[in-house]
Amino acid sequence: MGSVLAALAAGALAAVVGTILHASLGYAGDVPIPWGAALALLLTGALVYWVGLLRGKLWVSALAGLATYVFVALISTDTNNQMIVSTQFFKMLPGPALAGGMWVYGIIVPVIVAILLVSRQLRAATRTRG
Repeated sequence: MGSVLAALAAGALAAVVGTILHASLGYAGDVPIPWGAALALLLTGALVYWVGLLRGKLWVSALAGLATYVFVALISTDTNNQMIVSTQFFKMLPGPALAGGMWVYGIIVPVIVAILLVSRQLRAATRTRG
């Protein structure tokens, strides 16, 4: 039960902080630089990796990643959502829409990388013990 709660807490933290952080933008002329979305994805990967190693179970990382995606999906489908700009508004709000798309659709990348790294670490730890 503790591993499930740890995974859900990590997922909720990544979703909430990442959703707030992803909207931070810089501009190089007219070109938006969604540095907040990149940082939010990095945070997600770090939390998914950390909770898997902390609990010593690969499935905990997978659950944390899934929880992050589900929480972000719930936030983005809320009719009163004013946090994540949909990619359908790219022509009107290119920077925020790019950041929103990176955040919502990019979550899978750091989650998979973190799961692979946790798997590698846990296998290495098993080899040294046994």
